[in-house]
Amino acid sequence: MPNNKNRIHQVIVLFFFAILLSVIGLCFRNFESMSIFWPGNAVLLGLLIRFPALDNRVSLLVLFFGMLITDLCWGTPAMISVGVNFSNITFIAAARWVLLTRHFTRPYPRRLQSLMRIFPASIAGALVCAAIGGIVSERYFHDELFKAWFSWFSEQMSTSILLLPAVISLPRRDELRLILRKTFESSLLPLVALLVTTAMSIWVGGGGSLLFPLPALLWCAISYPLFITCCLTLITGISEIILVAGNVLNIQGENDLFRIDSLSAARLGVAAMTISPLIVSLSIEANKRLVARVTRRADYDLLTGALTRSGLSSRLQSLIAPRNRLAGFSGALFLVDIDRFKNINDTWGHAAGDYVLAQTVHCIQQALPPTSLVCRMGGEEFLVLLEGANEARAFLLANRLRNSIENNAIMHKGNDLSVTASIGISLLNISSVQALDEAINRADEQLYIAKSSGRNQVRPEFVL
Repeated sequence: MPNNKNRIHQVIVLFFFAILLSVIGLCFRNFESMSIFWPGNAVLLGLLIRFPALDNRVSLLVLFFGMLITDLCWGTPAMISVGVNFSNITFIAAARWVLLTRHFTRPYPRRLQSLMRIFPASIAGALVCAAIGGIVSERYFHDELFKAWFSWFSEQMSTSILLLPAVISLPRRDELRLILRKTFESSLLPLVALLVTTAMSIWVGGGGSLLFPLPALLWCAISYPLFITCCLTLITGISEIILVAGNVLNIQGENDLFRIDSLSAARLGVAAMTISPLIVSLSIEANKRLVARVTRRADYDLLTGALTRSGLSSRLQSLIAPRNRLAGFSGALFLVDIDRFKNINDTWGHAAGDYVLAQTVHCIQQALPPTSLVCRMGGEEFLVLLEGANEARAFLLANRLRNSIENNAIMHKGNDLSVTASIGISLLNISSVQALDEAINRADEQLYIAKSSGRNQVRPEFVL
């Protein structure tokens, strides 16, 4: 029953968007000609890609009837409505196939693969759509077949390249906060350059002026996150198309043999311009992900997810560096060692031991504040850094951690592998990462005392 409700909800959402976007497109259409700007196909396709839950077997039918009903209610004759909206739905179907098919390259995540294929998908969708739409325009609007075909092709291709990247790259809520923070931390110079070059293109005029913003857009692609770059190219491209449509920019060619209307030329020029920053931005995004993946492998222990020694040094350095060197990093350091861990490996095998290590790290992370740094020192020994903790707080947190590990039930293949841990504490106030070793040595001495005193203890026992 919940699945049926979800499907009905998805159908309603798609139908609503089909109607809304059709109304927007129809507002740009004269009664006796086609729309100069039709966002519906690109946005609806982008929604199917960005939100896979909306992409099911009835999606195309829902979109077709949503656009058809809107067109009929707008007063468009039935045969024209059927022909035009059939061409619209063929664009979505053809472009969707190119975006999602696994035949061309090795498979990538859905969103990344779709972004990488926007250019060929836009061409494929525009070709199929224009083939049908051109015939409709010739038959019912008495346009020349080639001009009608070219008008459809240029409009669908340019609109798709403008809108699809922004829709597909729509961030989640948690991603949006990070994107906005990175954007606000970036320089405003690329944005200023974009505004200046766009103004220059209006002032200078001519076909070449369409490309004036391209260097600034490439600068934006290098400086800003992918979604922001997509939004900037979208705004720039739509602005230029509107300027050409309003005769503010005159880019009419002089060659009668290949003469095309200025709006179609503008659309193709804008499409060529806007795809360039996307390619650059995608390249940078892919490099960032690769660097992040390599960095994670170096900084995090693959078995437990705890920091490695190098990862701990990097994190600690990032905490110390922005501050006054005299202030440094102050707090508490725990050395946590699992008691009698060798017995688990010898009795139950190394797979069971690995499972115990992973579960223990998870327990440590849950028992301590989220700002704590947890590092695997080697084997069954872990280091914890707690910023701002004094003697009393360090002792309380260490005992809480010891109790959590002791009470943490670890079941593996029906066997109870619960463990205890001994903890050594040292306080530290350091201004460099290199000074950490002295605090580790002090904590190691206390850990030895805890082990010698019977294990499952915290040392030293501060007077509270």
